[in-house]
Amino acid sequence: MIKNNFISIKRLTLLYKKDFIENWKTMLLRFVMLYAIMAIIFSFIGLSEFKSRTNYNYNPSNGDNNYLIPATFIFWGFGCLFASLMMEKMKDKTKRIAYLMTPATNFEKFFSRFLPAVVVFIIAFFVAFKLADYTRIAILSIRYPEFNITAVNITQGLCSQNPGAMTDNWMEFTALFSVYLFFQSLFILGSTLWYKNPFIKTLATGIAITLLFYAVDALLVNSLFNESQLFSVGDYCREIIEKWTTRRNIIFLFSVLTLFNWVISYFRFKDSEIINRL
Repeated sequence: MIKNNFISIKRLTLLYKKDFIENWKTMLLRFVMLYAIMAIIFSFIGLSEFKSRTNYNYNPSNGDNNYLIPATFIFWGFGCLFASLMMEKMKDKTKRIAYLMTPATNFEKFFSRFLPAVVVFIIAFFVAFKLADYTRIAILSIRYPEFNITAVNITQGLCSQNPGAMTDNWMEFTALFSVYLFFQSLFILGSTLWYKNPFIKTLATGIAITLLFYAVDALLVNSLFNESQLFSVGDYCREIIEKWTTRRNIIFLFSVLTLFNWVISYFRFKDSEIINRL
């Protein structure tokens, strides 16, 4: 019988240990896949860049961005993909019953899947990024020994006053990161709604809702306004966004929405304790 019905550090540690023993091969394969994709892309970009340097005397002023921009897309894409797999143990009936019968509270079960998908992924991504960058350096050093090849400066490329940096200050970077967490939280929510193909279903639902919004918007415009008074709901929303958009407001809004999605995901998982045993 579980005495502490919310969280126990000892019980949570044992649950993490159990998950690691059962899934370390899968986690390692995903890490290697993440590293391999970035290593191939970085090496291809690097070889193309240095070929241009030698053949056309071309020297890019913001070379780090050539690697940080694709890395950002990979980070967002795989962050959402791995988040959608958070509840992959629930897709199979046998695994689902075994997982739900694990002697741990609902919060511990949810948190043991949530932390790797959100926090551990960020750490693993930056480790994979550095390994991919070192692989690029090794390949380019062999191919072009006459050049001094340096590692990508992540801090200067992501957040600095340097020309070509993705954000100018930490407030902008935090705002961008809060948007990422929001989109990732949607896929976490999707993983608790659909146990089979959650990534595809969540993505399709998001696209469908977006298209439905614009379709309803266009229908309202055509039915309520003539061409000389053309003003859509989308235009109104854009005016509000432009008026009220500040870095602090973006951080606050998306942080609240992200927290809301996380809470809904937890209660949806908690409901599965009853629903999926039936």
